[in-house]
Parts: sequence; C-alpha cells; structure tokens
Amino acid sequence: MEKGKTNSIAKNIKKYRLLNHMTQDELAQKLYLDTQYYAQLERGERNFTIEKIILACSTFHIGVEDIIEIPKDNVSINDTRSILNELISQLSVLSHSQLLLVQKFITEVIPYCK
Repeated sequence: MEKGKTNSIAKNIKKYRLLNHMTQDELAQKLYLDTQYYAQLERGERNFTIEKIILACSTFHIGVEDIIEIPKDNVSINDTRSILNELISQLSVLSHSQLLLVQKFITEVIPYCK
C-alpha cells in the first residue's frame, strides 16, 4: 500500500473512533498498542491484524462487517451456489496450513458478523 494512503479498514476504524469521541491514544490503549504504532495503522502505513479489528469492534460494540466492507446485495440461491463453487475451487489449491487458517477465520471471525 502507498505510504500515507489509508485503506477502508483504517478509515472505518477512524470513523468509529471519532464517533465515540476517542483520541488515538485512548483507542491505542484499548487495543494494547503504542500510540505511534496505532497512528501508523490509522494512516494506512501498516495493516490492522484480524485480532485488532475484532478488538476494535468489541470496543465500539459493532460487527466486523461495519469495519470490513462487505457488499450487501440481494442474492439469489443461484448466486449463493456460484459463490460456494468458487470458494471450493479456491480452497482446493490451498495447503494444509492455509486451510487451517481459513477454518480458524470461519470459526473465530464469522461469529462476530451480524
């Protein structure tokens, strides 16, 4: 990512920080981060880990999908089948450790989505 260019996750976390009238220092403390490191995350110079995204969501009492932008189009059963088929195709080429990571994401992150 270009230096100084913020990504949507960083923008959304900043938006909720400001909506909750928090300083960077206050949120950094809640995320167990150094204030300077947090400022780099918010500017998009570094990327938030999934653990910090979940902790931020917990702090703001929001769902992960409020931070990670996921399209919310009306989908049909055929669209769902198409997505599942594409996922199966993508999963079939992953290594064992990559599959374990996907499994961990599904079991630990998805429950935080509304």
